[in-house]
Formats: sequence, structure tokens, C-alpha cells
Amino acid sequence: MAVALARRPARRRLATILRLLRGVIVGLVILIAAVAVALAVLVRPNAEGIDMIFGHPIFSVASGSMTPAIDTGDLIVDNPVSVAQAADLHAGQIISFRESGASSLIVTHRVVAVLPARGAATVQYRTKGDANNAPDLGTVAPAKVLGVYQARIPFGAYVVTTLHQPLTFVILVMIPVVYLAEEEIRRRWVALGAQEAERKRAAHEQATKPD
Repeated sequence: MAVALARRPARRRLATILRLLRGVIVGLVILIAAVAVALAVLVRPNAEGIDMIFGHPIFSVASGSMTPAIDTGDLIVDNPVSVAQAADLHAGQIISFRESGASSLIVTHRVVAVLPARGAATVQYRTKGDANNAPDLGTVAPAKVLGVYQARIPFGAYVVTTLHQPLTFVILVMIPVVYLAEEEIRRRWVALGAQEAERKRAAHEQATKPD
């Protein structure tokens, strides 16, 4: 009997810890779901198809050409620039630009040289990835510059990509729903147990009541 009584508090403590743990996990999931919804609402492509948030272009890093300054999987936040502002950059700045040619690939590299304007030609920039051995082929015109690097969010590209998956969003929504349903079922089960215990106690008192 003493062993059984000793086990009950331990079980109750374990049940309490598990409920707290579930609550923390569900809270985190709700927070992540809120972030996913916020990203879906706030991140919008501009006329050029560039994702923007609060007026700043953002880019996902798919290669390690700028390590260690920027790593694969980081999310880059740039300051937007006009063509006039893009014509007044200097060596050392990191810029995001659209490559010339059919691919229209967006690259984020560092300006390593500024080639002055000559005749009708505008200023041009020589760029290079910090981890690359040689500068990029060709030069970058101000009209190709999409933004100047401001900050990076480590692993942000992975997070954004994952949160934008429909299945991820469904799972994030279902977890708190299942948790709330489980809590309601548990509450009702406990209430039924209490009612049954009270019924048995009343029946026992009635049976042992002296005539």
C-alpha cells in the first residue's frame, strides 16, 4: 500500500512535467506558425519579381562563394538603390545584381574595382566572391544592381523555404488543434472519472448507512 501511495505523487509529477513540455512545444509551434503567416503576408515580389520585405529586397544564398561573410542557406537583406545611387558605389561594398545574359541569375558578390565611365559608357563594377580565386567574368552596370548588402539571417533561406511549403503550414496548424482537442478529451475524461468516483462513494455510503 505504501509503495502504491509513493508512486502516485511521482506519476502526478511526471504527468505535470509532460503537460508543461507539451505546452512549451505547442507554444513554439504557434509562434513558428505566426512567423510563417507574417512572412506570407509581408514578403511580396516587386515588379521585377524580387521578394521585398518592408521595402528591402531579400535573397536566398544558394552557394558558398561569399564565405565566410555570407554562408550557403543565409537570407540576405539588402538596401534598395536607384540607378543613380548604384552609379556611386565603391570597392568593398557587397552588392546583389542580375547577371547579363539569358540566365538572369541574381548574384551577391563584393565590388573589387570601379571602372570609370568612358564616353557614352557608364561606370562599371568588377565583382568577386570572397571565396573565389578570380573575379567574375564581365562587369556590372549600375542598372543591373538590385541592392546593397545590409545584413544576413543565418539559415534564414532554409527557414523561409520550409515555411513556404504547404505541408509545413498544415502541420503547424494541426499540432495546436490536436493539442487542444487532446486537452479537451483529457478534461472530460477526468471529469467523468470524478463523477464516477463520487457516484461510487455515494453508493458505498448508502450501502453502509445503518438502518
